[in-house]
This record gives sequence, structure tokens and C-alpha cells, in this order.
Amino acid sequence: MNKKQSRAFEAFVESEGDRLLRIAVLMTSNHQLAEDAAQRTLERLAERWDRVEYPKAFCRKVLNNLLTDDARAAARRPHEQPLSLAHENPDPLAQDGLRAAELRPALLSALHSLTPHQRAIVALRYFDDRSDAEVSEILGVAVGTVKSTASRAVAQLRTHPSLAGLFCPADFPAR
Repeated sequence: MNKKQSRAFEAFVESEGDRLLRIAVLMTSNHQLAEDAAQRTLERLAERWDRVEYPKAFCRKVLNNLLTDDARAAARRPHEQPLSLAHENPDPLAQDGLRAAELRPALLSALHSLTPHQRAIVALRYFDDRSDAEVSEILGVAVGTVKSTASRAVAQLRTHPSLAGLFCPADFPAR
């Protein structure tokens, strides 16, 4: 990588690094795993910087693949007990820092109840503001799969105990 490419890569990391980490946190519901995945994603991007045409799309695809591989590997290992469920690092993109700090543990707990595939779709679709088609392309699934999985995941989140106080019946019209 020459100096010009190096500066371009650094500018990309500066502008998109926080967003990539945020998506990773939402996809994993674990800040440490998310930091590792985001770092490995950026390492892979750096190795291929001169050949990658669309770095944002490349990062989303690599991040999803890394997290899918990690989830499969974790499923084969015995379950570990975390030392602490507290998350000290607030979301830098949250509009209201105090309210975000209150909601963060509840949101991460609810997201953790979803399957890794559901979490990936919810994080990309709703937190990263991607269209169904974009999420479909990133994850390599059909658009209909994205829509149905997102619908089921959101329905599951609405009934999750840690988020129950956030929604009132009037928020959801009767069908």
C-alpha cells in the first residue's frame, strides 16, 4: 500500500470506524466481541484496500461472515459465564446520552435473545438504515427472507421482558 492509499484507508477508518463498531455491537450484543470483529474486519480491508471497489459493502459482508463464523465456533464450545453484564461505553451516535445509557442494557439483552441471523438483519435493517435489498445483498439471502426474518425478530423484541415497558398497546394497531 503506497502513502496515498494509506491516507485513503485511514480516512475511511476515521469516517466509518465508529459506524462499523456500532453495527458490530448491535449484531453481537457484546462490546468486546464487537471490537474484535470490527478490528479483524478492518485488518482484512487493509490487506485488500487496493483491490476493494466498495469498502463499506466489503466491511459489512466481512463483518457478517466473521460474526457468523464466531457464532458457529461458540456453539461448539461450552457456555461461558460473563463476569459483568454492565456496558460502560455509551453509544456515540445516540442523540440523548443519558437515555441511551438507560436503554442500552435492555436493548442488548433483547437483541441477545435473537438468533445471530435475526440480530444481523435487525442491526443492518433498522440500526444501520439499510434497505431490504441492501441487507439481502450483504447477507446473501433473498429479499423475502430479510422481510420475514425482520418481521419475526421485531415481533419477538416487542414481547421481550426487558423492552416491555417501552411499548404500550396503543403503539401497535390491532389487526
